[in-house]
Amino acid sequence: MKIKVLDLEFNSEYFYIQRKSIVEKIIFNNRTFYSKFEKFSTPLTPILLEQHYNNEITLALPLIENDTVNYLVIEYHQDDWKSFYALIKHLFKTLDIDEYFSYRNHKKELQIFIPCANISLETAYKKVENIKLILEFKSKKSYKIFPNSNLPKNYNIITLPSEKL
Repeated sequence: MKIKVLDLEFNSEYFYIQRKSIVEKIIFNNRTFYSKFEKFSTPLTPILLEQHYNNEITLALPLIENDTVNYLVIEYHQDDWKSFYALIKHLFKTLDIDEYFSYRNHKKELQIFIPCANISLETAYKKVENIKLILEFKSKKSYKIFPNSNLPKNYNIITLPSEKL
């Protein structure tokens, strides 16, 4: 089912809601992850989206569907997000990335979505590594890039943005 969130379009039959306590324990590559996101195996409804926009709940969607990815996502978690955003725009020019969408989520974190129409997971990992390599020279490590090959597939979820930049 297609889900439209601001300018983004997701194709998912399920969604996640963030809870206050740990919902799931995931063991992956000898590491243990604790998730506060509860999975619901039904399509996302407009009522839930409205609650998300009103900061009543926090919704997330899977980034990986059937071993393909439609977006690469960079999340930045510091207050100086405007300078990081300027760096990203410059970086994208050097990488010939013309199309991207910029948002902030409930926690006021910067989220940048790079559309990449239905590419394989391996190709997405390669693109992410390329961006990460260049960012390591230019920025402090206060960002995350998804999809992340060091995380289990069901842990590669993205909190939905709440406002467009």
